[in-house]
Amino acid sequence: MCTSLTLQTLNNHALLARTMDFPVQAAWKPTLINRPYYETALSGTRSIKYPYIGGGRNEGNHQILVADGVNTQGLSCAELMFPLKAHYLENPVADKLNLTPQDFLPWVLGEHASLAEVKADLSNVAIIGRNWLAGNEVFSFHWILADPSGQTLIIEPTVNGLEVIADSIGVLTNSPTYPEHMQRLAKSLQSTGRLADLKKASQKIVLTQTFPTATNTPTTRFLVTAINKLGAQPSRNQFEARNRLFNDLATVAIPYKPSMNQHPNYNYTHYISVLDVTNQTYYFRYHDTKQVYSYSLAAELAQHPDENLFLV
Repeated sequence: MCTSLTLQTLNNHALLARTMDFPVQAAWKPTLINRPYYETALSGTRSIKYPYIGGGRNEGNHQILVADGVNTQGLSCAELMFPLKAHYLENPVADKLNLTPQDFLPWVLGEHASLAEVKADLSNVAIIGRNWLAGNEVFSFHWILADPSGQTLIIEPTVNGLEVIADSIGVLTNSPTYPEHMQRLAKSLQSTGRLADLKKASQKIVLTQTFPTATNTPTTRFLVTAINKLGAQPSRNQFEARNRLFNDLATVAIPYKPSMNQHPNYNYTHYISVLDVTNQTYYFRYHDTKQVYSYSLAAELAQHPDENLFLV
């Protein structure tokens, strides 16, 4: 279970934020990826053009699985679970770059400078339902991307292939598909579904503070997050936006309880991250603290040449 959204401020800062909800045994940390290459499960070793910083964890003995990040060009990406809806090819395709689902985010961030580059290159990729370099699970993912242009892309692997949604409202949770989420949103707001109508209905809810209840279901978290985004006034600057993003995502976070340690498949919100796409800065807050860790990608690259490492 995860929730994500993008914001564009009045002083032209673009930000992407997310909750990371995952079974309790995972230990996520701020992570720097700054080696000149990365390994894929099916297509060998590939060069990294653009190092990046994000949230990651160990998978197996030495592989780092990264769930979100922003690269040196300001391209950002976050992967969210997409159960029952994700559709992958069974076998590698001869004339494509064959990637497992866990390879997709490193491919996006390590090899591309913008949303336009990702869109242009997407037809060369095939997502194959095979195990990654470590672990024995084929994760069901879809992805939300942003860059300094202020635009957002959502990419969903469905039976129709890799579907690209370029006109989204910049909100994403887990399954169902983005179009299905939007149909539910329009119905809940008794709206035509046009953006102007959705904003008007959301503004009324924000002004009257009559929000629906966010539960652990992706549909209610999408609804509450969309209303918060569409109904609020634009943030004046990146500082205001960052605080807003942490607060809005806290309303849909899944609280941790010590008893969850006895249930290894029980999800809770491990962290909330905010990626300042314009400044290439990563903000990270664990579930059990109000402290926000801040990392400038440029500063970390200078301190850790040719290294992949956890920053805490």
